[in-house]
Amino acid sequence: MSKIETESKRNQESKIAVEHLRMEYTSNNKNFLALEDINLNIEEGQFVCIIGPSGCGKSTLLSVLEGLYTPTGGDVRINGIPVDGPGRERAVVFQHYSLFPWLTAKKNVSFSIAQVNKNIKKTRADEISVEYLKKVGLEDFIEKLPGELSGGMQQRVAIARALAVSPEILLMDEPFGAVDAKTRVVLQELLLNLWESDGRRMTVVFVTHDIDEALLLSDRIIFMGPKHIRCDIPVAFPRPREKSELYATEEYAKLRVELVNMFYDDIADKIDIEGGWL
Repeated sequence: MSKIETESKRNQESKIAVEHLRMEYTSNNKNFLALEDINLNIEEGQFVCIIGPSGCGKSTLLSVLEGLYTPTGGDVRINGIPVDGPGRERAVVFQHYSLFPWLTAKKNVSFSIAQVNKNIKKTRADEISVEYLKKVGLEDFIEKLPGELSGGMQQRVAIARALAVSPEILLMDEPFGAVDAKTRVVLQELLLNLWESDGRRMTVVFVTHDIDEALLLSDRIIFMGPKHIRCDIPVAFPRPREKSELYATEEYAKLRVELVNMFYDDIADKIDIEGGWL
């Protein structure tokens, strides 16, 4: 079998297949190349984190997978079908919660369910909303407006809203970047518990700047440099993962140092990695 035939076969079998993706913008009569020759295959049920320095194209790649941007070159397929816009098989969680401030937590979730399933009855949408708000620990805040909730609680509503539409693929763009460190840990554990308790395990693509977060959550880490994928790193730590135990292992420390060096390869020799700066 030729290399082209092998690549084509692998793409057909992948949940998400990206081949020779190019994304170029035009602004003020100037062209800006955001992504070039991106090739990526993600299998069903994988948890994949995308990391890299600011401006390398992580969020742009996620937006292409969402169907919000039309690439200027290459091919993007989900379930073997070309992506030509947002789809009901995909749900998105952003860094900023994007909740309707005039709707309660329950109504925010119900609204999304109704948008995906136009034929669903309001009572059923409300039942599903309550079910998922309970799953994220907000059973006592169902009737609260977003302004009455903390940032971490609002992000829980956003996660409940995404999961309640039963997506095949969950796309997350720095979802915990706007909360404090303690809340971030709680949300990481919540997300892992929800994902691992799902019998079919959604496919998750998660953009983050946080190395420890990527190592805790993912099966694979896609490390991006400017405009391109620099490397694809398997994360083979067994699941379920306990953060304190994972952090104490030699394997974790080695992989973390490798990733830190990649982030700061131009100044790595000036940083006391072993001393715990990073």
